[in-house]
Amino acid sequence: MILKGNQRTGAADLATHLSNEYDNTRVEIAQLRGVVADDLHGALAEFAGIARATRCKQPLYSLAINPAEPLSREQYMAAIDHIEDKLGLSGQPRAVVFHVKNGREHCHVVWSRIDVANMRAVPMSHDHMKLRTCARELAHAYGLPLPSGLAEDRGDARFEKTRDVTFAEKAMAEASGITPEQRRSTVTAIYRSSDSAETFRVGLERAGYVLAQGERRAYVVVDRAGHVHALARQIDGARTKDVKARLASMPAETLPTVEAAQAEQAARQRAVDERLREKARQRGAKSAADLAAKQAARRRRVIDERSQKLALTHASERMALHAAQKAEDGRLFNVVAGALFGLLERVPGLRSVVGHLRRNPTLNPAERHRLENEALDRRHGREKKGIERREAALDMIEARERRSLIRDLVRETRVDDQLRMAQTEQREREVRETAQDITADSTDEQSRTAADSRRARMQERLAQARQNPMGPQRGGPGWE
Repeated sequence: MILKGNQRTGAADLATHLSNEYDNTRVEIAQLRGVVADDLHGALAEFAGIARATRCKQPLYSLAINPAEPLSREQYMAAIDHIEDKLGLSGQPRAVVFHVKNGREHCHVVWSRIDVANMRAVPMSHDHMKLRTCARELAHAYGLPLPSGLAEDRGDARFEKTRDVTFAEKAMAEASGITPEQRRSTVTAIYRSSDSAETFRVGLERAGYVLAQGERRAYVVVDRAGHVHALARQIDGARTKDVKARLASMPAETLPTVEAAQAEQAARQRAVDERLREKARQRGAKSAADLAAKQAARRRRVIDERSQKLALTHASERMALHAAQKAEDGRLFNVVAGALFGLLERVPGLRSVVGHLRRNPTLNPAERHRLENEALDRRHGREKKGIERREAALDMIEARERRSLIRDLVRETRVDDQLRMAQTEQREREVRETAQDITADSTDEQSRTAADSRRARMQERLAQARQNPMGPQRGGPGWE
């Protein structure tokens, strides 16, 4: 069982993330405790609203529970109660959401850290250590296997350089389409295969990076999305002084500044992104249509049907109140009271005397009816505002799902373009090797056999290319 928790802010963004049905096969809001709202956006908005009366900057605590094997809902709820007791969040308002992703179910829990009785935030010191302990206890109680990092206590070794990907790194990876591991692997391969500083710089440019001079560090790389990364940290096993010595022939002062490199990447990426988006739109027309149909069905279920039911309920309540008031108007006391107040109202000298009696809803049925109508209008207005708020939340969810779809399509298109570029480079390399073998004056039988084999493979690939031409055009991702 893996437990990942953190303090955070951004209630609306978190609610939108947890409600995203594109990235998850199924989304189920299982529990909303300690709130008035009946939806996730409203519940987390209440958490944030209460926190505004305090100085707490991170009023939410978000936890992800990912068991190694499926659990029942009773086991999940028992585990959540056990975890919140260990964290000191017992009795705090919370929201429980279940996701099914890639065929596996996992759970998200969001607590409000604000203790309403004292209007202070619950301290969350050593929460990661407490979660490690809870993971071991729950795995033992439910008979679940533990990850290698939790199965044995590594002591101080767990504080070594290897660490989890932060939310900032995850956001940068989604923006650039490249994970931190892929970025480090690419830069490390280019660094090790280059024989000079210039070939290293050219290799980075062909891979989509710009080598620039940093403010505090001598060398940095700027990726497609304009994010800045320290060069030495992107090369496995390399230290800063080793990198400086390797690139001594290219002083940092001769490289573009970070701002210039970001502007260059932005201009280059606009053209690339537009081309990739156009390809993604052509490829993902069916996916976009399916997503739009799914969103329309959800909107009909969540908004349209509820709005129609609410309109019918409001109309019936208004008619029932009007009928009750009409029936009450026909009673003898109300008829006499209405006539008497109307008569006294015509006498200017008596208006101030009977004014407080006229405003008394117990004595004046007209005043009582007016207050009843205003109360009904206020309640109907609140319920309509609730529908409008749900509609605004649904707009945010749909926008997030569309961005997720475009992200995946662009990423797939970029991978395809990079694969075609790699295949083209491989073919060009084989052409050069074949040409060298043909022109070389060698009597080695093994060399001639290898040359013949490469020549045969090259002729076969050229024949296939003539039948089905492919490969990136100039200006594609390989030229970034």
